[in-house]
Amino acid sequence: ALRDLAAAAAQRGWKAVAKDAKRALYKLGQRGVVPPPAPVVPAPPPRWLASPLEGWLSGIDGRGDRLVWIAKAQPSGGLLVMTAIVNEPHGLRDVNLADLPRKSLRRMHDDLRTRHHVRMTEVDGAYCDALLAEGFERARAAGTAEPVGQYPAHRARLTSQPPAPLEPPLIARVAPDAMSDPSASSAGATLLDEIEFFTWALDRETLAPYLDEIQSARDSPLVLSRPQQEERVAAALARAERELFGGAQAAIYRRRLEEMAYVLHASGRRDLARAAAATAVGLANGTAPLPFFTELLRRSVGAFVVEDEAKARAEAEGSVLVRPGSAAGPPPVRR
Repeated sequence: ALRDLAAAAAQRGWKAVAKDAKRALYKLGQRGVVPPPAPVVPAPPPRWLASPLEGWLSGIDGRGDRLVWIAKAQPSGGLLVMTAIVNEPHGLRDVNLADLPRKSLRRMHDDLRTRHHVRMTEVDGAYCDALLAEGFERARAAGTAEPVGQYPAHRARLTSQPPAPLEPPLIARVAPDAMSDPSASSAGATLLDEIEFFTWALDRETLAPYLDEIQSARDSPLVLSRPQQEERVAAALARAERELFGGAQAAIYRRRLEEMAYVLHASGRRDLARAAAATAVGLANGTAPLPFFTELLRRSVGAFVVEDEAKARAEAEGSVLVRPGSAAGPPPVRR
C-alpha cells in the first residue's frame, strides 16, 4: 500500500505525501520488511477508440498555443471540421466550424508544414474533443470564454456524446516506463532540435535580470578572474532555472511536456516521447537540474548575449573612444 501510495502521489505531484510514503518504506526496509514486486497491470483501453471523430494536433509553441482539428465524415460526402487554438494554461482561444472536402484539409496541412513549419499529427479524435471541452471550461472559469462562446453549438453538430475522460493520466498511456525511469530525462536536451520545439525560447524581458548579472560578470576582467566569471555566470543560470521553471511555472511546463509527449508518441518518436514524459515527471518531483531546461536556458541566454555583443561591437566601431580591453584604437606611444 505504501509503495502504491508513493507512486500515485508522485504521479499527481503531491511531494509531501510521496516523501512520507518513501520514508516509511525505507524504515520498513531497515527492519527487513520488503514489499513484493508490483504486479504488472495493463492500462485500461481508452474509451474513445471507437469514436467516429478524426483528430489532429500540432505541437505546443513557445507561447503555449497549439492547433486542434476535429473532423467528422458527412453522409453526403466531405467533412465537418472544427479548428481551434488551445493555450496552456489559459484554455480555448479560438474556434471555427466549416464544411470542407478532404482534399482541402490535406491542403491546409501541407500549407502549414511548408510555409509555417507546423506539423499536424493524426491522433484520437475523441482525445481532441476532450481537450477542447476541458479548454473551454478553463476559459469559462477564467472569464475569457466570450470569444469562443459558440463552441458548445459547434460541438453539438459534431457529436452528442459527453466528452471522453482524460484519465488515465496522459503519461501513463504514452510512456508508462518514464514514470519509473527518471534517467530518460537525460535525453531531454535533444527535444529542442525537433521542429515542434523551435519556438520554445525565453524572451528578453523574462531573462532581463539574469542577462544583466551575466553581463556584469563578463564585463569585469580587471576585477574577476576567468574562473570567477564562469562561476558567477553558472550561478546566475542555475538561479534562473530554479526561478523560471519552478513554483507555479512547473505545473504549466509539466502539462506542456505531457502534451508534447503525446504528440511525439503519436508521430512514432517513442524515445523522444519518453524523454518529454520523464522531464514532466521530474518537474512534478522537484528534480533539478533537468537537461531540457538547462539547454533551453542556455540557448535563450546565448542568443541574447551574441546579439548584445554584436551591438556593442557596432557601437565601438563608430566611437572615437578607446575602451579598456578593446583591440581597436591607435598603438600605445613608446616614451
